[in-house]
Amino acid sequence: MAHMTFVKILVIGDNNINFKLKVFPSMIATLTLSVPFFALIFLGMGCRMFGFFDDSAAKILSRFAFYIVLPTFMFINVANNDPSGLLNWGFIWRYELSTLIIFISSAFIGSIVFRLTTHQSGVLGLASAYPNYGYMGVPLAILAFGAEAALPMALILITDTIVLLALVAAFVAPRQGNPLIMVFSIVKTMISNPLLLSVVFGTGFAIAGLKLPIILDNLVNIIAGAAAPTALFALGVTLYGQPIKSAIGEIGVITIWRLIAHPLLLIVIFVVFPGQDMLWMNVAILFACLPVAANVYMLAQHYDHYVNRAATSCLVSTIIATVTVPIVLYMLIEGKLIFLMQ
Repeated sequence: MAHMTFVKILVIGDNNINFKLKVFPSMIATLTLSVPFFALIFLGMGCRMFGFFDDSAAKILSRFAFYIVLPTFMFINVANNDPSGLLNWGFIWRYELSTLIIFISSAFIGSIVFRLTTHQSGVLGLASAYPNYGYMGVPLAILAFGAEAALPMALILITDTIVLLALVAAFVAPRQGNPLIMVFSIVKTMISNPLLLSVVFGTGFAIAGLKLPIILDNLVNIIAGAAAPTALFALGVTLYGQPIKSAIGEIGVITIWRLIAHPLLLIVIFVVFPGQDMLWMNVAILFACLPVAANVYMLAQHYDHYVNRAATSCLVSTIIATVTVPIVLYMLIEGKLIFLMQ
């Protein structure tokens, strides 16, 4: 059993508070989570390399992940959370402000610097702003901060998913001259997205206090359990043979914005606008430093834009995150982020 101790941490913009944390070998714990993540991706690449899967098989597997297992995974995780604390508006707008800035700034760079289309810039912005909180963030936060982290995690999952899916829908929706038609196209694009629908329905279930019948609940949990391996394996099958050098500039922007710019920006926001709970801020910063979500690749497949770059950014950012995420996690646990206040 891990050794228990007390760590004194300075809340960003608040007073000193003694906070109980489990101190464990953070590097080993993070690698325990990230190595299987990588292994599934490389397993998919290996199967593609040896001819077990081709392009058509990869697309079928991706559709299964996007339309069945990922929506089920998101629904059950949102629906099972206590909704009583889901109206922390101060936490919501602080976190989503960082998301908006990261998304819009990276999409702008994609359009101006790399001459991408509006659709491609939207997916680039999504990759830059969408952290892998589903597969890595949730288990990592629970290990680091305990069950008390469930509420801020649920709030980020709900609000950030809706904001990001709305943003990318605005970029990829068909452009029409009439503003009303354009708004209708954006809304239509959003409601056709099974991930967003699953989050909305899951939120409704949580607020209403509804529970699935035991047989249906067992079925849903079985399907949800396939989300990570299916999505990551499909990602690996697609990644094989993708050129990285030809897109090094775009992948570099996505990786820097995802792993470095987002957590630093969020820390600045918490400093400028203090008053949030220490645990909630720690969870938010941890989530902000995670690599590109595998869902980005699924969404790129769904919209049929920027698919190869999205897949490559998932792989590159995740590889680099094996170094950056343990560093951030260690700093959060040991209270090392105090230097940013000086």
